[in-house]
Amino acid sequence: MRLPLALADGTGVLLEEGPPEITVRTGPAGAAELGQPVTLRRHDRGIPRAYYPLTTTFPAPGTWRITTDVEGRSAEMVVSALDRSQVPAVPAVGEKMITLPTPTVDDPRGVEPICTAVPPCPLHATSLDTAVGGDKAIAMLISTPAYCQTAICGPVLDLLVSRQGDFAEVLTMIHVEVYPNRESAGRTTTDTVRAYGLAWEPSLFLALPDGTIASRLDYTYDADELDQALAELVQ
Repeated sequence: MRLPLALADGTGVLLEEGPPEITVRTGPAGAAELGQPVTLRRHDRGIPRAYYPLTTTFPAPGTWRITTDVEGRSAEMVVSALDRSQVPAVPAVGEKMITLPTPTVDDPRGVEPICTAVPPCPLHATSLDTAVGGDKAIAMLISTPAYCQTAICGPVLDLLVSRQGDFAEVLTMIHVEVYPNRESAGRTTTDTVRAYGLAWEPSLFLALPDGTIASRLDYTYDADELDQALAELVQ
């Protein structure tokens, strides 16, 4: 799994910057020994807040520790690893996208506004059910710039939009809002969010033309991770 880590100050406020690298160890909660150190590079190109993407596999369900030392001080977080049967069935890498109509300018499907970015983004021309099975790869970003819980939905959407011209011939880009309207923000989600079982935002699904998911970038991504994922998708 890919788990973007962020650093916070003593009051819990996330830091916009951080050291170029951090070294983390993982292991079961309560264990005397942790695993081998893994070095993570800071990612922050094109976004306002740095993060460190950890790719790991927890070998069993349970509670796991992630520790790091930053400038002489230790930081630790605890995460719960659940069995796949106990978590929402969000489509994973290697699985097929859930094909359904998504809101477009021509058919907003009750979503108003269709895009909460200011100005609205141009990624609402094609419905997902039309894109799957076509001759282009697919990038579908589920995010809500106006109501994002982590204030990163807008910046990552801007990054995707900025790549649209470079990939127009080989990639269909789609943006889907999280909430149907302003009144439902924080309560009722769109059909796409419910179908995909998402309990977080943003989430970027990158799929082959037949809908097979090649990669997924959850919670945040920067220009470097996005460019790498797009290049691998259409190579």
